[in-house]
Amino acid sequence: MGADKGFFRKLMSILETNDIAVEHMPSGIDSVSLIISDLELNSKLEKVMEEIRIYCNPDSIICYPNMALIAVVGRGMIKTKGISAKVFTALATEGINIRMITQGSSELNIIVGIENADFEKAIKAIYEAF
Repeated sequence: MGADKGFFRKLMSILETNDIAVEHMPSGIDSVSLIISDLELNSKLEKVMEEIRIYCNPDSIICYPNMALIAVVGRGMIKTKGISAKVFTALATEGINIRMITQGSSELNIIVGIENADFEKAIKAIYEAF
């Protein structure tokens, strides 16, 4: 992916052509994740995944449906040690598996992706931890 010039442009073009908005797009050195509302995809999922396979040629492509995003936000986070640990511990204590983690360099928020079924329990656990 990193050596493939135009990868992100091709990817975003496929989504735009299919009228799909991206809610969040965390990426790493050799991976990119697209967080897209289930309602956006409707019956387009298979078509879009096939177009990505053809035009972007990724090593692999996986879809994880029914994921909820939770953002923990605060201006003081950058100066406070252990915020991430507190969030992760609260979720682990409740038996909630974290499927995705992202935090920008501004450290104003931490976003975790979890199963939709765990959403309310996760919100309560995080709220009680702080």
